[in-house]
Order: sequence, then structure tokens, then C-alpha cells
Amino acid sequence: MAKEETWKPAKTDKSERLFQLTCVLLYSERGLTKRELFHAVDAYRNDLQSTGEDDFALNKKFERDKSDLREMGIQVTSPDPKSDPDEMRYQIASDTFAWPENIEFDAQQLQLLNLAAQVWAQASLSADANRGLVRLKGLGIEPAANDLVGFAPRLRTHEPSFIPLSQAIEERIEVSFDYRKPDGELSKRHVQPWLLRNIDGQWLLMCWDKDQKSARNFLLKRIVSKVVFRTEQINEKENELVRFALPDPELVAVAIKDLDEHTSKQVATLRVKRDTPAWFHFHLDDQSGDTADVSISFMDLHLLAEELSEYALDLKVLGPQELTKVIRSRFEAVANAHA
Repeated sequence: MAKEETWKPAKTDKSERLFQLTCVLLYSERGLTKRELFHAVDAYRNDLQSTGEDDFALNKKFERDKSDLREMGIQVTSPDPKSDPDEMRYQIASDTFAWPENIEFDAQQLQLLNLAAQVWAQASLSADANRGLVRLKGLGIEPAANDLVGFAPRLRTHEPSFIPLSQAIEERIEVSFDYRKPDGELSKRHVQPWLLRNIDGQWLLMCWDKDQKSARNFLLKRIVSKVVFRTEQINEKENELVRFALPDPELVAVAIKDLDEHTSKQVATLRVKRDTPAWFHFHLDDQSGDTADVSISFMDLHLLAEELSEYALDLKVLGPQELTKVIRSRFEAVANAHA
């Protein structure tokens, strides 16, 4: 007599779970509560039904998934972060997957993209993801106005200036852009771009500043205008791009060394509470104890303060003291604005 086996749902791959989570969050225009998400996403639902996993464990998994999506450039936000945790709604901005501005394609490229889009439209949603959307319909949740088909993998470039700067570096084209300093001062920069570097999640442009006549570094997050390729007039009717020669390798090497020395001194130390959004954001799953200390390099104290403000209740800044002051001043400014 054949032995009966208890049915168990197949374990959902992590990438599939993240894909399902993204789909259902994009589906709802109003956003979804945790309970609705746990009902719609197979991995969460299976954990509840087959393993009896409690809300605490599911919340940990959800926070970890949000952190993973953020690393991929997909920001899961809440329209009303002050609401009751059980009633808080989560959503993904519909423009997250929009094409960057200033991207143009020739006729042949458009044909290839159109063909790829047709293939994607036929197979973009897995059976599991489709089941999640059906469950949301069963809960009476209406879809967002934008069609989910078209949600596709994308290269994360973080900042709008990344693509034009990459092109300018490859083709050695001089560029200009507006740059906002931490104190709010705005200035026009004219540069010869050398290379892009990532310092603990912050993209930075290393270049030769034409006006300052020196090597400089600019954070892409502080570039507040379109990157303009510089041109010069060659006759009454024509302009041509302003190009520059390959920079002196020794000059670039010195600039890289100076940057490395600078960032080695710009280090913040944080004490993070276990099982909080900050704990998962900094990938501390393998740490023991109720807290863990984290050291991170930074280029801009104010941008770091902006990032850490989201996790103010989850961590304590051990140093530098100036970082604590900047975070506190941000909250005081918000409080005064709503007073």
C-alpha cells in the first residue's frame, strides 16, 4: 500500500518572491497593507499555512525583501508612514520603471525593442505572480491605471546623470551641469569627465574642472540639471561636440589616491538594533546579539544624514558627532515646518 504523503507547497525561490512582491505592489494604486501582501504573495502565504510562521518572522522577511528591492533600485514606500503599523500601506512609484529622459533609438533599435516587448508581454508574469494578482482581485483591490505588463528588469543607474556621463566618458566629450552644494549654493560646472566610482552606494564623478583648473569629484546625487554635451561653432551653420584628449594617467592616479585617502578618513560608526529595518538594510543577518556596530564610508555628511534619517529609531550614531547634529537638525526643520 502506497504511503500517503502530506502535501507541502513548493518552496518559492527568492528571486521569484521578490518578483511577486514587486508585481502586487505595482498592481495596487492605493498601496497594500502587510496583511494583504502576506495573502497575495505565495512565499508569505505558504509560510503562514504550512509552517505556521508567525507575524514577527514574516515581518523580518518582508523588511529583508524591502531592503533587497531597494538595493536593486526599487523603492518601497508608504504614503502615510505615521499610520498604525497594521494599517500602513506600501507601494512602488509607477515611474520607477520609466525610461530615463533623453534616450533616443534609431528605427532598427526600436524594432528590436518592440519585438522584445511583445515577447515580454506574453511571458512577463509567472503563474505564481498571476495568482497573487487574482487574489488581490478577490479582496476587492482594483488595479492601478498603468498596465503591469511592461514591468521588466532594468539596469540600476541610481541617478539620471549616470547614462549621459557614461557616454561622455567613453567618447571624451566635455559636459556642463548645475551642481548644488550641501549649503544649497548652486553653480554651473564645466568638466572633462574621467570616470565614475561608487563609494558605499553613492555614485561619484571624477573629472577635470575647467573653471577651477584642477581635478575634482562631484556626487551624482547633487547634479540637479540635465548633463549637457558642450559644443562649439565650426561655421555659420554647424556646431560640433567639444572633445578632450586622454588625461595624463599619473594625474588620474594621483586623483584616485587622494580620493581613497579622503574616504578612508570619512567614516561613520553606527549601532544598529536587531530585527529592525536598519538591521536588514545593512545586511546584518549573520550578526549575533541585540545590536551590531557598522562602519561605513561616506563622501557627503548631509546625504548620509538624509539616508539615516529613515532609520532614526533603529540605530544610534556613535560618530562622528557632527552627523548626529545634522540628523537632529533635519528633524527639527521638519517639526518647525509643521508647527
